[in-house]
Amino acid sequence: MVTKEDVEKVVKGIVDEKFIKSIEVDERGNVTVTLARDTPDIDNVLIKLHSEIGKLEGVGLITINREREEKASEGENVQLTEEMIWEKLKEVIDPEIGIDVVNLGLIYELKLRPDNTVYVKMTMTTPGCPMTMWILRAVEDKILEIPGVKDAEIELTFDPPWTPDRVSEEYKKKLGLY
Repeated sequence: MVTKEDVEKVVKGIVDEKFIKSIEVDERGNVTVTLARDTPDIDNVLIKLHSEIGKLEGVGLITINREREEKASEGENVQLTEEMIWEKLKEVIDPEIGIDVVNLGLIYELKLRPDNTVYVKMTMTTPGCPMTMWILRAVEDKILEIPGVKDAEIELTFDPPWTPDRVSEEYKKKLGLY
């Protein structure tokens, strides 16, 4: 079973200790690491952490968070809609394919909860996608840019696996998938 000490050793080998806000390991081996919002080179850090922690024996789900910026009461009177969130997510482009995550069909589920927390269940084109951490972070960041959003919860799944059938009709035509 993985220990908190094992995880701390890996994390401290990648990130300066001053940027580590917390490390938690539960009884099932699920790991949650929270980093400071201003952690330098965050994209590479996220990828390295996920990869290196994943090599530890007994590790379950790996969650790497960044500290949230406390928003003043901005957007409290904004009426959020799922449509607003879908449109914002079209700004997240898969850098390898050049299509946004919505038209690529990576978003399986989107829910706007009563407390203005946004839940997204999504996938990647392949389980080994090297851009996974970057795309997950980009989705979270775009959602949090929307005034009135309290928080974003992103769940990564590979069940069912992504297929080109999930690409929007418009982009199937552009890509010649007909």
